[in-house]
Amino acid sequence: MGAEFGNPSSSHSGGAAARGYLRAARSDVARLLGCAPESLSFTSGATEANNTVIAGGTLVRGDRLRIVSSAVEHSSILRALEWAGSQGAEVVLLPVNRHGVIDLSALRDVVAGAPSLVSIQWVNSETGVMQPISEIGRLCADRAVPFHTDAAQAVGKLPLRLGEEPIDYASVSAHKFHGPQGVGVLYMRPGRRVRPLLHGGAQEAGRRAGTENVPGVAGMGVAAALRADGLSEAICALAALRDRFEAAVRASIRDVTVNGGGSPRVCNTSNLLLHGVDGQALVARLDQAGIQCSQTSACVSHRPEPSYVLTSMGLDETAAYSSVRFSFSTANTAHEVDHAVNVLAATVAQLRAQGRRLAPNRIMAEVP
Repeated sequence: MGAEFGNPSSSHSGGAAARGYLRAARSDVARLLGCAPESLSFTSGATEANNTVIAGGTLVRGDRLRIVSSAVEHSSILRALEWAGSQGAEVVLLPVNRHGVIDLSALRDVVAGAPSLVSIQWVNSETGVMQPISEIGRLCADRAVPFHTDAAQAVGKLPLRLGEEPIDYASVSAHKFHGPQGVGVLYMRPGRRVRPLLHGGAQEAGRRAGTENVPGVAGMGVAAALRADGLSEAICALAALRDRFEAAVRASIRDVTVNGGGSPRVCNTSNLLLHGVDGQALVARLDQAGIQCSQTSACVSHRPEPSYVLTSMGLDETAAYSSVRFSFSTANTAHEVDHAVNVLAATVAQLRAQGRRLAPNRIMAEVP
């Protein structure tokens, strides 16, 4: 960026230079998203964008609010919906089938009642399962119902044309395509509006007050340009790594299920149910071996909770606890994938052996 440190809202030359960075980044991000630059407002990430739509998009009207979403949304949507419910809004969470996909006929019935907003994620962050966003958008458009999608997990992993889709709002985070953490955008179709969450200046066309994070925005623009220029190659490379990983896991580890494997999935995500394995212990041991994966669980009163996404798909608590998510980057290599599979297979074998040895003692301990 050079030595400039101007405020983009200032009229001096430093401000003009900062505005230039914002303008260039907005254009580069718009190219990746397939929309007009002026339809984008910079935010601190998809969480802020999601909250802006739910709080500022639906509550801009004073009528009785009814918001439709799904049971497998990101927590930034679900917590925002909880808040909206506490303010008097009616919240409807649609279930998903065992493959993680919502029922379009159920959505059609709900949309017929003309809700205030429908918010359905494009790609699930845990399973990589994709929702039929174009069909959902058309259902909403036919009833003139505003439609929002959390697109954080889709950007950079799918070819997007937001400007051509029946989507009114979309939320994006830069770090999902190798940009900086703490910056993102909110896409709004022309003619749509939100009431700002932050009040102060008139930055971002009056939609988001506060001085823009110029270094973060500039970094997001560079990341967007790089991914847009190599999008097809990135998608193919990620899919090849993910498929290589899953094939090798199935060949070397018995009793493995790919959660969401029966649905269309984004190219970089693999959520594995490793039957008979303590997922929390597996994640910890793999981390010690330099392999980073995750088990989406939270601690409530010091008790690990199973993934609500997986239980919403019909898995019981035991299966959800035994599930682990692996994500792949364009920086990963086939050699790293093969190494990860070898370590995973050895670790799973160890944990299963330990579980068999401990099982009799556990049973005896439970006998009164």
